[in-house]
Amino acid sequence: MASPAATFTESLQSASAQPNHARAAAYEALIADLLQAPGSKVSRADLLEATSAYLRHAVFSEQNATGGGLVVGRQALTALEHHSGRIAAEYEAQKSDKNRMQDVEDENMPAIADSDTRRLVLENALEQLQPRVLSFEEQASSLRMQLASLLEADEDWNEAARVLLAIPLDSGHRNVSDHFKLSIYVRIARLLLEGDDPVAADMYLKRASMIIHNVPGALPSHFQQQQQQQQQQQQQQQQEEEASAQTTSAQTGSMDGSGNDNSSGTAGSKHKLEEPKVLGLQYRLSQARVYDSQRRFAEAAVRYHELSYVGEIDEDDRAMMLSAAVTASILSPAGPQRARMLATLMRDERTPSLPQYTILSKVFLDRVIRADEIADFEKLLSPHQIAKLAPSSAPIAVGESTGESVRHAPSTVLDRAMIEHNVLSASRLYDNITLAGLGALVNLSPEGAEEIARKMIMQGRLKGWIDQVGSSTDEASAMRRGVLFFMDQERRGEGETTAGGLSATKDAGAGVGDGSGSGAGDAGGAEGAGSGGGTSDLDTKWTRRWDQQIASVTGALEDVCQRINQISASASAAASATA
Repeated sequence: MASPAATFTESLQSASAQPNHARAAAYEALIADLLQAPGSKVSRADLLEATSAYLRHAVFSEQNATGGGLVVGRQALTALEHHSGRIAAEYEAQKSDKNRMQDVEDENMPAIADSDTRRLVLENALEQLQPRVLSFEEQASSLRMQLASLLEADEDWNEAARVLLAIPLDSGHRNVSDHFKLSIYVRIARLLLEGDDPVAADMYLKRASMIIHNVPGALPSHFQQQQQQQQQQQQQQQQEEEASAQTTSAQTGSMDGSGNDNSSGTAGSKHKLEEPKVLGLQYRLSQARVYDSQRRFAEAAVRYHELSYVGEIDEDDRAMMLSAAVTASILSPAGPQRARMLATLMRDERTPSLPQYTILSKVFLDRVIRADEIADFEKLLSPHQIAKLAPSSAPIAVGESTGESVRHAPSTVLDRAMIEHNVLSASRLYDNITLAGLGALVNLSPEGAEEIARKMIMQGRLKGWIDQVGSSTDEASAMRRGVLFFMDQERRGEGETTAGGLSATKDAGAGVGDGSGSGAGDAGGAEGAGSGGGTSDLDTKWTRRWDQQIASVTGALEDVCQRINQISASASAAASATA
């Protein structure tokens, strides 16, 4: 008895003798019957052998792959892709039907319904198609999309992305819509993110950003305008590349005269694409995840928070995005931008139900975060959010009194974020602090604390200055050496506090120094009598200090003049008495 593959090959040879207008229908009927056959009659090996014969006789034969017969070959390949997906989908629908018994995998199950068998069939088809891919671009794209769906269902993310990467989107043989390009780029980015490759995902998101504004409804109007401004330079580069690609297309277009379909939007007409709004949401979510993985936490927090309000997303997913926004905002660099995001999240009525709410409120109120609180927060983070930083080139210092090692730099992403936050918290508590005192507060060496503070001041995230000059002969100046002074900070409480062994002398009567030149401004910013807490107006604060300094100098000069006058009067009186 002949095998099913041999019988099928004989049928293919018989169909090849028919004219062009009937041959395509005969091929489709044969492949449909083959794929519909149950696994009890057609095994996996027989199915693979039969489909290989189908590709040789119905698709890639000289009769169907050249000249006018190329249309028949394309239709035959399309029939293979269409019926394999249709039969598998129908079987899956029956399997998931609640009115049927759960044990559906019986003798009547088609062999093509098995995901492993269908994967082998598709891979075999693509392998045989590769030498003639220019003649079957659209059909190859369909096969790759179906194979990628199978790989994605098996959670083989990177392999699914690799399959989609081979789809030609800038071909000179057919027109590809921006909608189709956007769906492919976004899908590749999502797969790469799932496969833990954010660098490659970012590259394809940038490609998607070049065309997403050409797809109506993909982005909200305000977001679309912002996206266009950010990608203006990249668009100019893309236009130059497209100009060169069009030149190549014009040269190859004259060679495509063998029945190739060049209708506009070919890719979009054959495949069911996601709606533009859904693609836009997937794009924005992928962008937030890329920012998060790249440690651009401030931008990630904004994207996550925007998505947490989208009604089309499930409630549980919106809660996860809100939680991600809170985490990213806490890890973002301390400064005005983070303060605005924290205020927005604190006003959100949904945040009190999150596990990060306690540390969120403390960060928002600029309170010092303790080690035990950081340890509890660390349990809620992803691996990339507690990743190790590059080790510091400076050696580990050893404390003179305790003998314990002292770090010169933060060790993890979380550690850096908490240290910067505690430095900012210190600026709310103190008017000035020694670098040794600041290092003790954030568990760093004085040099490490100075480096953190210096970077924050340079980046505009901390307002202050560091006095490292000093004069060894001037006791007051020497005491200020190695001190971080904070400027324009709102105080919580009466008066201004200093730490780290440096005292701020406040004369409630005069509000000036002791006449030695150090003054209240040098000693830590005393504001004079009745000044109370510091002002947030930088100009007013330093104007008052300048006035106090002038008053101090003027008073000193008046004392000198009075003494000179007294000495002159005494000298005159003595001279008169002698005379």
